[in-house]
Amino acid sequence: MLVNKEYDQIIIGAGIVGISFGLALLERNPNKKVLIIEKEDKPGVHASGRNSGVLHAGFYYSPDSLKAKFCRLGNLELRKFCKENNLQILETGKVVVCQDKQDVVRLEKLYRRGIANEVNIEILNSKDLGKIEPAAQTVDKFIWSPTTAVGNPKDVINKLAEKFTKSGGNFSFNTHTELIEKNSEILIKTKNITYGAKSIINSAGAYAAALAKQVNVGTEYVCLPFLGTYKKSRLLPVNPKRLVYPVPNPINPFLGVHTTITLNNEIKIGPTAFPVVGKEQYRLTDGFNFKDLLEFLVSSTALLKSDSVDLIGLAREEALKLFKKPLLNQTRKLSNSLDSNYDWVKHPSGIRAQIINYKTKAIEMDYIVKTDKNVIHILNAVSPGWTSSIPFTRWVIEQNKTII
Repeated sequence: MLVNKEYDQIIIGAGIVGISFGLALLERNPNKKVLIIEKEDKPGVHASGRNSGVLHAGFYYSPDSLKAKFCRLGNLELRKFCKENNLQILETGKVVVCQDKQDVVRLEKLYRRGIANEVNIEILNSKDLGKIEPAAQTVDKFIWSPTTAVGNPKDVINKLAEKFTKSGGNFSFNTHTELIEKNSEILIKTKNITYGAKSIINSAGAYAAALAKQVNVGTEYVCLPFLGTYKKSRLLPVNPKRLVYPVPNPINPFLGVHTTITLNNEIKIGPTAFPVVGKEQYRLTDGFNFKDLLEFLVSSTALLKSDSVDLIGLAREEALKLFKKPLLNQTRKLSNSLDSNYDWVKHPSGIRAQIINYKTKAIEMDYIVKTDKNVIHILNAVSPGWTSSIPFTRWVIEQNKTII
């Protein structure tokens, strides 16, 4: 077997995490030869180009988690990157509102978590909501997050890719990969070339766990895709100018249906979180392959046996939100201003590739990084992965500097 060892480091996946790895490696050593392999014809086709564009502040996550460690820092880093590259950032801020008395207790806990994470947030009385977001409504209290903002995911990913190539990095698009082992070294096999490198970073997003299993890593993990759909309308003067979120359900790893302002002067409502079979099943009518079906059966069966999440109840609730009227009804609990919007249309959907540990029957809530031989596997980097990507990837490299 002829093995191409032209590159020092090879990254699988040209999403924001993969490209951030590439830039971080070249910042560390500009003389290294770094290649990013991507199965699509351009970067950011899936999660990185289809996410909400929200720069999260970092108050949702457990203080001892990697998400908490890097979300607040990532917010600052991504702002800096956008400013340096003349990319627009919409300084919306965000309010988190309560829909009942039980939410108030959860809101206070969320506030304490944010303070522990050193995030700039306030918890305020409902009478103050009109000063910050008159279109929103709450019970008793709300959280005000001034550092939450909105960017354009596609603009950000394209600028990162441009910077990577200008720094000397290379892309190989339209290239499908598999991992194989030879003489205790992991290689990357493509249709035409087998690559070897000092280090490989598996940053393949929804496909990272499947790739890792090819070399017997992370065998306890399976991917369960959740379809996130949105409706959008032209932003009217009566609509919220801040992002308006509910207090999240503590059982599920989702933030709930909310309102988002876009850079195109639109208002979005969503997303749903409906479990689907395919990792690229952006519509319910889209196809999926046999491997997707097997993985769906394993992951969903694990959650059906779990006490930590009600998968059937979640699917039933989220299925209703796939339709405009139930979605609007849900959002009206957050804002009383949406009845003026009559032109709701579909916004491009996204997939949240949620990792399930089928042995513990639990949804993995934090980032997962596994290193074996010459490969670093990024097995879970879902939201706020877009916000966290720049400092998170630098940290992963620092933690693995012996093989980088």
